[in-house]
Formats: sequence, structure tokens, C-alpha cells
Amino acid sequence: MLHPWHDVTPGHSLPLEFNALVEIPMGSSNKYELDKKTGLLRLDRVLYSAVYYPANYGFIPQTYAEDDDPLDVLVLCQEPIYPLTLVTARAI
Repeated sequence: MLHPWHDVTPGHSLPLEFNALVEIPMGSSNKYELDKKTGLLRLDRVLYSAVYYPANYGFIPQTYAEDDDPLDVLVLCQEPIYPLTLVTARAI
């Protein structure tokens, strides 16, 4: 089984396009985190107020941000994207 952070490339058309792995679909109140050891999604918490994710939230594989997590990304789309879906995205 491929690990979504370590085994998936950030893409081949950088910097115009890159691979993004969605963790949280647009409109969700569930906050999922990638479990670094297993590569599975873990439910981190449920947002109990009227707060929800306004866009599909995920990360760019094989990257590191200052918090030692992969680089975060918001994927703008008209529809929610299922968690752990690999999409080609463009920076705006």
C-alpha cells in the first residue's frame, strides 16, 4: 500500500500544476488528519459550531512546512472531493 505523503510525487508539471491529496471535503465539519505512521486518515475532531470547511482541504505530497507537516492546500472546486483523492491542482 502506498503512503499518501511519502510515496506519491508532488507532480511532474511543477510549478504550474501539482498533486494535492484531499483530507477534508468542502462543507465538512469533520477534521481529519493524515496518520504519519500508517498513511490512513484519523478523525481528529468534529467542529460542533456552525464552522465548516469552505473548500476542499489537503496537502501536497513529499513537502514539509515549518510545522513538520506537509504543505497545506485548499482545492477550489464546485463540489466536495472525497478524502484521500489525488487531484491535479493549480496555484492561484
